[in-house]
Amino acid sequence: MKKFILLLAVLCLFAQNVSAGPKPMSYKEEMYLLGAVAGQGLACKSKKYHRFELLARAMILTKATSDEEQMLGMEKYATGKINSFADEERLNFSNCGQVREAFENQKIFETVLYSDGKIKQYDGKVLTPRQPYDATKLYQKDPEAFIKADAAYKKYLAIAQETAKNGPKIELKDSRAAGLSHLFN
Repeated sequence: MKKFILLLAVLCLFAQNVSAGPKPMSYKEEMYLLGAVAGQGLACKSKKYHRFELLARAMILTKATSDEEQMLGMEKYATGKINSFADEERLNFSNCGQVREAFENQKIFETVLYSDGKIKQYDGKVLTPRQPYDATKLYQKDPEAFIKADAAYKKYLAIAQETAKNGPKIELKDSRAAGLSHLFN
């Protein structure tokens, strides 16, 4: 269910309603969400993952209002991507069939990316980057992306487990013994 909510949120990402509806997402929120969906596509080995990655990177560049915001957007995108990939891994990729189907039918795939970085969204809205860039150099398809992501996640998990095993031990005390039980009742 969490996956479908995430995918539906991205579908809404490009259809922000300016009317008296909910407050539009901030750039940071939008980039995190975009990354979260990318992580799902990567984890579930979507055939459209590489196209999504290209369009997402273009969104990061084109929607940023400054270099600083762009760097923050890249961080948020990466964080969302890692978190959702890890979630899929923890679920043993059990819903990947449904996730992949929803991922591959998003409106973002109706988006047109022009060579100078302009983006024409499915609704006809055109986004212009603050500086033109060569969109052909934005992303090179890596045929080993799925294998590398799996290996990186497993390496990260092993390091985290080793750190937890060898890290400092924290003594846990009962709040009643410390005279703090009134704070929890």
